[in-house]
Amino acid sequence: MSTRESVAHREVELLTPTPQAVGLWSTCARIWAWPLLNKSVHFGGDLFAIFFAHALALHLVEHFLRDPVELQNPSNYPYVYTPFFVVIMYLFKGYKDPELRRPEEELEGSSKAVGVTFLGLALLDFVAFRSEVLSGYLIVTWFTLTCVVLVSMRFILRAIQEKLWKSGLCRRRTVLAGSPASFREHQRMLFIQRHNAYDVVGVLTDAVDEVAKAAVTPHLSVLGSLERWEESILANRVKVLIVTCPPVCGEKWMGRVLRRCKQLRVDVEFYSGAMAATKLNYEHDEYSGCFRFYAQPQWSLAIQRAAKRGIDIVIGLIGSAVTLLLIPVIFVLVKIEDRGPLFHRSAYLGQDGSMCYYLKFRTMREDADKILETDEALRSRFRVQQKLVDDPRITRIGRFLRKSSLDEFPQFFSVLFGDLTFVGPRTIRQEEAVRYGPYLEKLFSAKPGVTGFWQVMGRQTTTYEDRVEMDMFYVERWSIWLDLVIIAKTFWTVLKAEGAH
Repeated sequence: MSTRESVAHREVELLTPTPQAVGLWSTCARIWAWPLLNKSVHFGGDLFAIFFAHALALHLVEHFLRDPVELQNPSNYPYVYTPFFVVIMYLFKGYKDPELRRPEEELEGSSKAVGVTFLGLALLDFVAFRSEVLSGYLIVTWFTLTCVVLVSMRFILRAIQEKLWKSGLCRRRTVLAGSPASFREHQRMLFIQRHNAYDVVGVLTDAVDEVAKAAVTPHLSVLGSLERWEESILANRVKVLIVTCPPVCGEKWMGRVLRRCKQLRVDVEFYSGAMAATKLNYEHDEYSGCFRFYAQPQWSLAIQRAAKRGIDIVIGLIGSAVTLLLIPVIFVLVKIEDRGPLFHRSAYLGQDGSMCYYLKFRTMREDADKILETDEALRSRFRVQQKLVDDPRITRIGRFLRKSSLDEFPQFFSVLFGDLTFVGPRTIRQEEAVRYGPYLEKLFSAKPGVTGFWQVMGRQTTTYEDRVEMDMFYVERWSIWLDLVIIAKTFWTVLKAEGAH
C-alpha cells in the first residue's frame, strides 16, 4: 500500500463511525455523553483546581515564608471566591459544549477566566476585607498554581474525551445535508484537525447519482433526498443536522428546518468552507438577524505578536545554550562513525522568496545528495513527500539524533536571531514552492518555524497535500494561544519520539 493510499485509509477510518465498545468502558461513555453530567464533571474539575491550588498555596507560603495559615487569609474566604470564580467561568462560556471547543480556545478561555477572577478578587479585597489580613504572597502563589492546575485539569478531561471519541464512543449522531462536494470538504476539514466528535450516520442529497458516480464520500451512506430530512433524523435518533450548502437548499427550506429542529431539540449547524478556513470574530444583529464578521483588533494582534517574539527569544536562548553543550558530545559521536562535517546547512525559502539557510546536526552520509541523484527508485519516493521513511543515507548516529529530535537543536540559533520562529508553517525548499500553487503567497505571509501544526498533528505520517492544508489552516487560525498549544504538544511528541524518521 502506498503512502497516499495508507493515509487515505486512515482518513476513512477516522471519519467512519466505529462500532460501539462494550462493557464498563461503553457504560462510562454513555454516562459521560449525557450533556448535564459532562458539564458537571468540568464544573467539579474547576472547583477541585481552585480549592487544591488554594490549599497548596497556603502550605507553600507557610512552609517557605513561615507565615501561619490563620494570618494569610480570612477563614470565610472560600465562601467568597468560590461563587465569584464559578460566575466568571460561566461568563467565559467555560461550560458550554466543552467537547466542541478547540484546544487553543480552551486554553484562552480558561486563562482569561482565571486572570479576571483574581483581578476581581484583588479589587474585592480592598472593599470587603480591608480590615482582614490577606497575604500578597498567597494571592500570587495561588494565582500561578490555579492557572497550572485548572488548565491541566481541563486538558486531562479533553484527553479522556478524545480517548472515548477514538473508541467510537461519545460521538454526536449526525446527518449531513447538501451536495457531494461540500460533504467531502466538510469531512476533510475535520480530518485535517483530527477532530472526530461526530458520528455521521449518513447524508441527505438530491444528487444521489452524482454521489454514486463520483464516489466522493464512499464511507457515508445516502439516506435520501433533502426533503426527507425529518424522517431521517427521527429514524436515526440524530442529535445534529449539519447543512453544508445553504444557498443550494434555499431559504424556505432552511426556515422549515430551523423551526422543526427547534421543536425536536436537534442542533442545526451550517457549514461554510470560507468561514471554516478563516478565524473571524462575529456578532449577531438581533434586529435584522444578520451575522457580522470582523477581524481581531490591531492592538490585540500587536500584543500577541510581541508575546510570540518574547517566547522565541526565551526558547531561542535556552535552546542555543543546550546546543552549545551538545556540540562537543555530538561532534565526537559523528566523527567516530563518519569523518564529515558536524553541521548541515539546510536551504529554505524566506518570506521574500529568497534562499536562506539554517543549521542542523548532520545525520546523513557526506555523499547523500549523490546517492539520491544516482538512485532513480529512491528519487521517485523522495518526490512524493520530500521525506523518506527508512532512508538508507542516514547514519546510525543520525537515526538516534532524528529519533530524539536532537538534530534540530542548532535551529535555535536562527530562532534567537529572528530568522525563524519557534512555531510557524514548515520551511520549504525551492523545488517545493510549485506544490503550494496559489497558497504560496499566504505561506510567505508567516515566518517559517521549527515546529508547527502539521508536525504535532501527524508529522511524517501525513501526505504532502495534508501538510499544505495544515500550514494554511495554521496561517489562517494563528493566535498566541494556538502557538502555546502547539509548543506543549511538540514537547510531548518529542518525548514520545512520535512520527520521527
